[in-house]
Amino acid sequence: MVKLELYGNKIGDEGAKAIAEALVSSGSLATLGLGNNNIGDEGAKAIAEALPSSGSLATLELDRNKIGDEGAKAIGEALVSSGSLATLDLQLNSIGDAAKQSLRDAVQGRQGFELVV
Repeated sequence: MVKLELYGNKIGDEGAKAIAEALVSSGSLATLGLGNNNIGDEGAKAIAEALPSSGSLATLELDRNKIGDEGAKAIGEALVSSGSLATLDLQLNSIGDAAKQSLRDAVQGRQGFELVV
């Protein structure tokens, strides 16, 4: 199991975009921890675009960032085609109630999926 944890490094949207590019070609990354990194909607969108291509990613931690409704919506849409992801942590972001519900709806029926918003 390959794990990359970059908590508290202030990578922001640009750093998240770079990580998303690498995520597409990573065949063995199982856990990606990007909590407390000032990632906003643009970074979240880039990660969302990479999710369907990351066949091994099981855990994505994006807690304590600046992700809003737009970023959450993009991630929710990507969850539909991301079969390997089993845990998603988005707590302590700027996500509204409607976007949180959309995320819950996106994973409804996925046995064992853990969503923290």
